[in-house]
Amino acid sequence: MAYKLLITDLDGTFLNDKSEIPEKNIEAVRRINEKGIGFAFASGRSYHSLDYFYDALSLKGQGVCGISFNGSVTYEIDTLRPLSKILLGNAVMLEMANIMRPYLKNIFVYGSDGVLYSEHETQNYTGYAVRSRVPHKIVSSFCEIGGDVIKVLLIDEYETLLMAHEAIRDYVPGRCNMFFSSKRMLEFTGLDATKGMALRFLGRHLNIDMSEVIAVGDNFNDESMVKEAGLGIVTANAVDDLKACAKYVTCADNNEGAMMEIVEKFF
Repeated sequence: MAYKLLITDLDGTFLNDKSEIPEKNIEAVRRINEKGIGFAFASGRSYHSLDYFYDALSLKGQGVCGISFNGSVTYEIDTLRPLSKILLGNAVMLEMANIMRPYLKNIFVYGSDGVLYSEHETQNYTGYAVRSRVPHKIVSSFCEIGGDVIKVLLIDEYETLLMAHEAIRDYVPGRCNMFFSSKRMLEFTGLDATKGMALRFLGRHLNIDMSEVIAVGDNFNDESMVKEAGLGIVTANAVDDLKACAKYVTCADNNEGAMMEIVEKFF
């Protein structure tokens, strides 16, 4: 099969545990570019945050399109212009916040403007906003956010997130998607906002059939994308449930530059 697009999750897949790009992955992307094959990220991160990594890989100016916010926004990386945007209802977001407030303060909301909002300036909020390089703002109440939002994000210890998960579980069906993107992050997006749906949209936009796509991930939020692609791959460090969905599991983990293994084997 002649693959035309390699799309990968960022954290835990393309980046190492220090949120750095392994040298092997930099070389892998260079080889892909030389072959004229498309490369993009499908991440839970904001497009503002992803901008740094596209710059670092010298991918700007090549007409690349990517997926951000776990499939909520598909966009042009050169202009940050959305090609598709799927939002979470404002009323749903506010009700969710009301349900989960008794369990944690680290409730963060990405508005439709890409700004990260919080009602509390906690260490988790400030640290995440700075590390992710996203515009952020403290509000006295989420009621101040006008209109629908991109996603709701909880960042806390796993045990705390499990309590919030249990509290909100019965409210979620039919209103939004809920998934763990790591043991410290529980996320909520609009019903049709998944990496798999966004990948199918991107394929139509680029005139690329799903059989010509390799998608790589490591966690639960990558499942729809791994299943949707012609070749779904997960890294050695992936959660076991995702490994069961994949057509190939790399020998290398995210710290060892798994992209190079993929490029050498399939390109």
